[in-house]
Amino acid sequence: MPEAVPCPHGHSVLDFTDRDPFGFYTELSSLPSPVWDEKAEAWLVHDFRQCLDCQRNEQRFANMYMDADPITVAIKGGGANITLSQGEDHLKLRRFHFRLLSVANVERYRSEHIGPVIDGLLDRLPATSPVDLAADYAAQIPPRVICALLGMPTDDATVTEILDANEAIVRFIASGYRDMGLRDLALAASKRLNEMLLPYVHARRDNPTGDFISRIWQEAPTEGINLDEAGVMGICREIFFAGSDTSVHGIANALYLILAEPALKARVMADQDKALSSLVEESLRLMNVVQFRHRRCLADTQIGDVTVRQGHVIILLHAAANRDAARFPCPNAVDLDRPDPTAHLAFGKGVRSCVGAQLARVETQEALARLLARYPDVALSAEGPAPYFRALYMRSMGPLWVALNSPLPASQTFPQTSGL
Repeated sequence: MPEAVPCPHGHSVLDFTDRDPFGFYTELSSLPSPVWDEKAEAWLVHDFRQCLDCQRNEQRFANMYMDADPITVAIKGGGANITLSQGEDHLKLRRFHFRLLSVANVERYRSEHIGPVIDGLLDRLPATSPVDLAADYAAQIPPRVICALLGMPTDDATVTEILDANEAIVRFIASGYRDMGLRDLALAASKRLNEMLLPYVHARRDNPTGDFISRIWQEAPTEGINLDEAGVMGICREIFFAGSDTSVHGIANALYLILAEPALKARVMADQDKALSSLVEESLRLMNVVQFRHRRCLADTQIGDVTVRQGHVIILLHAAANRDAARFPCPNAVDLDRPDPTAHLAFGKGVRSCVGAQLARVETQEALARLLARYPDVALSAEGPAPYFRALYMRSMGPLWVALNSPLPASQTFPQTSGL
């Protein structure tokens, strides 16, 4: 690697499981991008503009599922899966997902599904003892919303099974798709998810009810998507995964910011429009749930001063790029007045950007607004362990032990958000 600048102090992006990585990201920012990560066997792209350009150029930087082996395909759910798909098939699936998750539809889901799920969870929280908002609130919202949208049960056992299975799959992805032990666990988790979904896929084919599974059977063919049972399963599996895992971390990170900074909490409580939506965007930029994304170089390519060879892996380190001082003034601070708050890379850019971004945003807005409406004096508690930045690939602050303090009577709560 004659052109390689190595990671500082011999560190690797893989060294920071359950550890704060932001000092490492700051050190990277002083080096030209990309740098060579020996342990990850990949180039770390940490410059904002480079990350943006690489992600938008799929002809040169392919996602890791291009020509994926059969076991990896099975882990991801197979079928008409938007993550696995390429080319025109991928564009058709994006159009269909954007139909399901359009701004107008998500606003309807806000009142029909998201709000009731959150209110039900708030009803369960014990107001007189410390509560871990990461485990008992943030982690419970997205999987229940997705199950409701799919027309499935939202009970505790189902949600726990979804979260455990998704975590097994995430650990395999975080290994760069290399760890065979994690691969086997992920494959078993994928099988469990298939077994959960299959009865509903069968039932909705002949007896549609208006839920997502019914709409997939009925509407996906209008986008030119050839569907069979495996195709429907593939779409459902990716909705299941992306919709019930990443948002768990996003909600926890946003909660942490308002709990750690009373002034932010006060601004959000006073402004349920701009301040709330800006807080959600800043939490996404600063904490960046999906810390990095892998891409494979399809031809020798120049990135910065480095020639990345065909077949090499690059890691788009979005969590570092979102703190690039050349793009974001005062990059390590929360700024609710940034002129372009959605310019971050948390949801990706280009044809692989997250199709569920609007759903994630609304879930987080409602989670904060409804909690503060019910418990305006909520505060971090000294009785539990302090929060830390957990995991590696998908990350969030936790545990979030809080004292909820006395709830306000319904007549005294401030209005809940009605959307952007």
